[in-house]
Amino acid sequence: MIKNRWLLCLTLCLCTSWLGCGSDDTLNRQAVSGTVQFEGEPLNHGSISLEPAGEGATIAGGATIEDGNFAIPAERGLPPGKYQVRVSSADDTGKTVEVPGESNKLAAERIPPEWNSNSQQTLQVEDGAENHFDLKIP
Repeated sequence: MIKNRWLLCLTLCLCTSWLGCGSDDTLNRQAVSGTVQFEGEPLNHGSISLEPAGEGATIAGGATIEDGNFAIPAERGLPPGKYQVRVSSADDTGKTVEVPGESNKLAAERIPPEWNSNSQQTLQVEDGAENHFDLKIP
């Protein structure tokens, strides 16, 4: 009787530990990182937005760009798929544009529309790949 209880206890412990080893990530999120160059130099500050643009891509993501680098860790990462890239960076020379509202001055956007508001740039996040992208904005 004691031998059977011991065996039952061991079996339950093993089953519980195996069940706990699975991933809770049903989206299969992947870490994404990269570099951004603007006019041949690392982009000193800005942001990158990655929006679903094809099969597999189900959620959007983004990150801050600092000294030309960005990173999205796996826990906030993107499922494998195709994503549209949008980069934004405020002009740090003091140029402004007028916008509606009480505070009607806003720092001008220095990234060209083909990488920002009218972006057709895409990247492909792959399952299990490094997913490091080097972006060069003219």
